[in-house]
Amino acid sequence: MLRKALYAVVVVLLVGGSMAGISWVRRASAQSPENGACPPGYTQYVVLEPVQDGEQSSKITEQGCKPIETVPELFLNPIQPGDEGWEIKPYEATEQSEIVRGPSAETVYRCVIFLEPIQPGEESSKASEPVCSAGEIDTVDGHALDSSYLIAKFYDNTNYSALLVEYYGASACSSTISYGVTSLPSNLDNKFASGQSYSNCNVIYVYDFPNYGQPTYSCGPNCPSFYALNDHVSSWRTTQ
Repeated sequence: MLRKALYAVVVVLLVGGSMAGISWVRRASAQSPENGACPPGYTQYVVLEPVQDGEQSSKITEQGCKPIETVPELFLNPIQPGDEGWEIKPYEATEQSEIVRGPSAETVYRCVIFLEPIQPGEESSKASEPVCSAGEIDTVDGHALDSSYLIAKFYDNTNYSALLVEYYGASACSSTISYGVTSLPSNLDNKFASGQSYSNCNVIYVYDFPNYGQPTYSCGPNCPSFYALNDHVSSWRTTQ
């Protein structure tokens, strides 16, 4: 009887172990990609070794399927007039721009444009035809730059790289004097990615559309990037 009892216990243990093994194999199989596909609710992952010297690709050290993590949904309510964040306040200058008179010492190819201050009742400065050169430019449309103020510079790239244009004016900015261009010429339209203002012009406003059409971004006097408006500037202005 004792021998039969021991035999029965061994059989039970073997059967139980076999069932547990089968269950483990099934779970492992469910978590291993078959023909590149994982079961519903799982996503495939692959662990790679760094490419070794003399090799062209990484070796796969592990791959399989893992449960997809669910991200909770977040519902936002629209803000209403008067709520915090409804009104975007304009940029307030915290720096004073440098007063610069006379031709610049730039030696890269760029254009120079002379602007008249915006007159009462007007929206834009009157602009000269551009003069473009890689050398010194001392006169623009009959205006001697020796007695003119540098108003702004704009660049093709961020961080003041690849100068495109320099703007000069007869007067520095003040509470009654500002400058602006409502429509950039085709060779400058949608090109600006950074800019600097000078001669008491402390704030630069750039606009996505002509005639100061929104959206807009303001900064100054040093603007290493216009961020979302990089390469999307079609008009600009500057004030004290």
